[in-house]
Amino acid sequence: MDDDARRKRKPIVKLLDAANLDLDAAARLLAEPPNVLAANHLQQAAKKILSEPRPLPPGDPWRDRFRPLERLSAYATTFRYSLTPTPKIDDLRQMLTLLHDLHVTARAELLTK
Repeated sequence: MDDDARRKRKPIVKLLDAANLDLDAAARLLAEPPNVLAANHLQQAAKKILSEPRPLPPGDPWRDRFRPLERLSAYATTFRYSLTPTPKIDDLRQMLTLLHDLHVTARAELLTK
């Protein structure tokens, strides 16, 4: 890979590295005894894995991949300050697994091209 290609990918690498930190924090918060604040880190990880703050274009394969995680958007703002809606720990653990898998897919698809 030439220097130009590396420079273009650097923001993606940083976002995926930051997402990995959020996933690690969420995993630690979901260990016994679990803490619902893991929801914040899961939401932030999802946002970073998507790599874009704007909506995905129609037909983008990541739309369907993230559809099961749409509930995380509720934890972006309101939950952070009011702790509502209160997430279920089992749901958060499922989302952690899904996000971990998506993180692996993002690294494979976005960094190997």
